[in-house]
Amino acid sequence: MKLKFSIFLALSLLLQPVANATSFTVVKSNFDLPYTGNEQVSDLLLTKSAISIIGTTEAATSTWIAGTLGGTSDGFISTFSNSGVPLWNLRLGNTNNEIATTAALDSDGSIWIAGASSVAGGKTPSPTPSKLLNPDNVQLSQLPVNSSLTKLNLWQVSASGQLLNAFETQTAGVITPQKILVTPNGIALFGDIYEKATVKGFFVSVSKSGEFVPLIKYGVKQTQLSGAISNADGSFTVVGKSADLLLKIKPLSKVDAVSLKISAIGILQQVARATLKSTTRSWDSISAGMLQGGLVKYAKKSEAAVTKFSTLGKPIWNVRYPANSTALVTSGSNSWTTFISTGAIAGVPSWKPKSPTPIVLELGKKGEVISAFAITGIPVAISQNNEIGTVVITDSGTSFGIVLIN
Repeated sequence: MKLKFSIFLALSLLLQPVANATSFTVVKSNFDLPYTGNEQVSDLLLTKSAISIIGTTEAATSTWIAGTLGGTSDGFISTFSNSGVPLWNLRLGNTNNEIATTAALDSDGSIWIAGASSVAGGKTPSPTPSKLLNPDNVQLSQLPVNSSLTKLNLWQVSASGQLLNAFETQTAGVITPQKILVTPNGIALFGDIYEKATVKGFFVSVSKSGEFVPLIKYGVKQTQLSGAISNADGSFTVVGKSADLLLKIKPLSKVDAVSLKISAIGILQQVARATLKSTTRSWDSISAGMLQGGLVKYAKKSEAAVTKFSTLGKPIWNVRYPANSTALVTSGSNSWTTFISTGAIAGVPSWKPKSPTPIVLELGKKGEVISAFAITGIPVAISQNNEIGTVVITDSGTSFGIVLIN
C-alpha cells in the first residue's frame, strides 16, 4: 500500500507544472456591444482579418444585428474587424423561434452555423442556454416543458455575410448542437438531445447539400457532449460529462468528465473518464493538440481544470485553479485558458482576488503560467490565431466585450 501511494504521489508531482513567478496585467475590452434585448453569445470564430460572434437574440431590433425579430428568438452572426469596425451581420431566423450555438470555417471561406428551431405553430420556447453561458448545461428540471426546439438547423453563410444555404431536420426531442466541425466528407455535429427525463449526447453528419445521416445517441439517462476536434485518421475526440455506462465502463463518481473517441461514422471507439472522489466533473471545451478545459465541483468549492493530453486519457500535465466557472481553452504556440478565479494562482504571487475575478492565463509547455491578464465581465468564449492573437468575449451584464491580447 505504501509503495502504491508513493508511486501515485510521484506521478502527481511530475504532472504538476513548475511555478514561475509572473505578474498580471489588467486588460480592458477593445470594444463593446451593448444589449438591446436578451442576447446570448455562444461561439467565437476568427479569420485572418475578422472576428465573428455567434449567438441568439430576443431583441426586436439591434444596433449591431440587422433586421427585425421574426419569432420569439433569432440566431445571429455579427462580424467585426479587430479594431471593432462592423463588417457585416446576419439574422438567422424566420417566423419560428431559432437559436444559433456553434460555427466553423470552411476551406472556401464560407461559415457553417448550427442551431435549433421550433416547429411552425409550436408553443413559444425560451432559447436553450448554450454551453458557454451555462457550462454545466441545462438541468433536466429546468428545461421548459413547453420548449419546442426540436428542429436541428444548419446555415451556410458566405465570407461577405450572404446566406448561401439553410437546411433543417426534425428530431425526437429538444436538441442543442454544441460543436460543428467541417470534415472532408461534409459537416459533423455534436451536442445534446433531451427526451422526457433523459439527456443524451448525439452525433450527426450532414452533406454540404443538406442530406442528414440518421442521428446517433450516446448514453442512457445523463450524458452530454460539449466540444470536439477532428483527428488525423478521420475520427473525432469529443468531450463532455456522463453518469452513464459507456463501452462497459462504469461511472466512477456521480458525474465524470469524459473524453471519447468516435469514428467518422459515429461509432464509439474509446472512453476515458476523469474523476475525483466526492466530486462531479466535466470537460467543457477542447482545442487543437488535445488541450481540454473543464470544471471540478466539490461539496463546498469548485475548480477550473486544464489538462494537456498526449493521447486520449494520457495527460502530459494538468492544473486546477480555485474558480466558480469552467475553464475555456484555446491553443496557439502556447495554451490559453480563461475562467472566473476565486483564489491564488501558482506562479502569479500578486494575484489575490478579494472577490471572484475573471482572468486569462497563457500556459507554457509544462502548464506553467507565462502571462496573466485580469479582465472585466464573465468570459463566454475564447479563440486564438496568429494574425489577430487571443480573443476573449466577455459578458458584463449590460454588454459584450471583445478583448484582444496580442
